[in-house]
Amino acid sequence: MLRKGTVVAAAVVMLLGGAALPAFGASPAASQAAAPAPAADPTVIDVTSENYQQVMEMSKEKPVVLDFTAEWCQWCQKQKPYLQRYHDEDDGSWIWARVDVDRNPDLQRQWGVRGIPALLNIQNGEEAGSRLVGFDGPESLRRWLSNL
Repeated sequence: MLRKGTVVAAAVVMLLGGAALPAFGASPAASQAAAPAPAADPTVIDVTSENYQQVMEMSKEKPVVLDFTAEWCQWCQKQKPYLQRYHDEDDGSWIWARVDVDRNPDLQRQWGVRGIPALLNIQNGEEAGSRLVGFDGPESLRRWLSNL
């Protein structure tokens, strides 16, 4: 009876515009699963052949870091949290455009990327400055990003 009352109370709260209470005995994971996902960051993009031209247009407004990467690449995965941290610290002043080389071999060939991880600084639709190939630690990554 208590469980039925809790469910009814939660339904009433929802109807009145409030947030639903977790069901009696529900696990915290179940409650968290119902929570809305945070809004996607528009300055972090997974590049595909479909949105590639849009990303190049974005490079006319702010620098784009084309991040050529793969799930199986150990160094790419080591570099990823630092890219995330520096992108957050820079308040989205540059666009992090992730290119999965397994899903986008044409883009890899187009840009002449032969080894990963590879970061390219794209401005006005063209490569600007030097590339950063490989992961030599967070300090060299931070230096490279500071020169965008």
